[in-house]
Amino acid sequence: MQYYDFLLLTFIAGVLLLAIPRQGIAITRWNGVFFVEDTYAEGPEGSNNLFQGGVNLEIRPPTKKQLNAVFNLRLNYTAADGKSLWNFSPIGDLSLHLSGDGYDLNLQHNRFATVTTEAELVETSTSRAGLALFPGNLPSLITSYSTTETIFRNTETQTDSFSLFSDYKYKWMNFRGGYSGQERKSDSQSPLSSYSVFFGLGGSYEIMPRTTLSGDFDINRFVSESTVGAETASVGKAFRVGALTRPAQWLDISGNFTKDITEFESETAAVTSTSTQYADLTAGLYPIPDLRFFVTVGNREFDDIDRKRSVDFNAFGASFLHRLVEKIQLGLNASRTRETDPDQGENTRDSFGLNSVMDLTPRASLRLNLNISRNEAPAFVSTSDFNASGTLPDRALFDDRPAGFTFFDITNNDLYVKLSSVIGDWSAPRHLEPVTETFSVNESVQLNMIPTDKTILILFYSANSSSDKLDLTNIDSQNLNGSLSYQPNRSTSYSLTGTATLPKTGDESYSGTATMAYRFYRGHQASLSYGRSVSAERTSDNTSGSLRLILRKRATLDLIYSISQLFKDEQSSFFRVRYSKSF
Repeated sequence: MQYYDFLLLTFIAGVLLLAIPRQGIAITRWNGVFFVEDTYAEGPEGSNNLFQGGVNLEIRPPTKKQLNAVFNLRLNYTAADGKSLWNFSPIGDLSLHLSGDGYDLNLQHNRFATVTTEAELVETSTSRAGLALFPGNLPSLITSYSTTETIFRNTETQTDSFSLFSDYKYKWMNFRGGYSGQERKSDSQSPLSSYSVFFGLGGSYEIMPRTTLSGDFDINRFVSESTVGAETASVGKAFRVGALTRPAQWLDISGNFTKDITEFESETAAVTSTSTQYADLTAGLYPIPDLRFFVTVGNREFDDIDRKRSVDFNAFGASFLHRLVEKIQLGLNASRTRETDPDQGENTRDSFGLNSVMDLTPRASLRLNLNISRNEAPAFVSTSDFNASGTLPDRALFDDRPAGFTFFDITNNDLYVKLSSVIGDWSAPRHLEPVTETFSVNESVQLNMIPTDKTILILFYSANSSSDKLDLTNIDSQNLNGSLSYQPNRSTSYSLTGTATLPKTGDESYSGTATMAYRFYRGHQASLSYGRSVSAERTSDNTSGSLRLILRKRATLDLIYSISQLFKDEQSSFFRVRYSKSF
């Protein structure tokens, strides 16, 4: 839809609206906002300035239906790269929203220019039309079309999008289908296009008391065109079914099965297909309200390069959450998961978690969390560590080698060493199946305090580590967050927040930010933020802030600024002043 076509459609819609009869002595309600705005940005490669002004007018005619209409008259003056441009748009922004029983119509158009914090000028024009129909017990229909034109660095890019979606519910079944497409054109790149067609059905049904069966099926075809004009397509099919039953308050049982198949088609390659499959069965036992035991068994299959792999798994564990005393709540959870892979052996994962909330005083509470996980998996032996490798019959090829020569049997993971230069004088096999064991630990502490009725303090600290041995004192990275809020009266408030991250390298690499916000009489607001990071001996910092003054007679003055790389040659700055008045 082109710009003038959109205006014509809007004009027709306006005529139809005027034709709607008025009821009684109802009157049209309207309000608006007048604004002027000046933005200046400067970077290492230049600067830009943008001045804008306009009026936003909202009109709500008295009709039987729900109608919202917004019209905008905008005047732009742009100065960039030594050039000045006046731009008068009789319809800079427009939106029309009409809704009623069983339908919803939305038309939008906006055109604006802005300057980024890197002093780059961006001009954007967007038009959109959307229609939704809900005809009672018939299938619903939702469709939309949009076109966006962007001018950035003297390059114009246009993106057109269209979508159509339908949904229908019949008893406990749900049917859905749709289409979406997109096309992008640019002065600097070849056009790109893509579209997608999908269909699905599913539902959930209580087949007997406390027992629910659910299922879902999806099929989706996605086609895209590359920059050289060749098309590629992928077809995805997914089937899911699950069941949940709770025959007693102390027992629940659930099962799930999922099958996903994806086929790839290309003009330059043969059709390929990948698939995954997942199944599990879980039982939960509740001997007391605060305690739960669970057991899970299952299998997952997936494609791995040129073969299909099947992994069996089982898990069991328990969780406990109880208030020990009036001021202390304790939560515990522990589980073990074991996977068996014919190609890679057995993998075992253990996890343990502890969390507690303690009310230290009526104005202070402490939250503690500790999570420990252990991962045990077989490590593959690299044959490059030995003089020769192969199957056991291949060892005879090296019977004449000198003492100390090593041969690794890749079938049985056995290592042989020549004891002397005598032919065939090999040592007894030494089986190699090392196991890697990794521990991960996460610890966190949060303190919430209300020192006075007008002050709130929150401190949060966390530490993470990973090693081949369990060590609660080992720290790889640390995070610290804090906030302090003070509200002396109902119209005035102050806040200070800060964050800091310290990786294992310590002072050589860190980052931190601090933010202060202030709100005072008549709604005036101010904020200030500063951030600093050091990495690989390079320091970067950024500061930003804003100030809003609520003037008399619905007038507001906003000041916004940000500066990056303070006191450096690559410094960039951004400053904006905006005055607005409502009427």
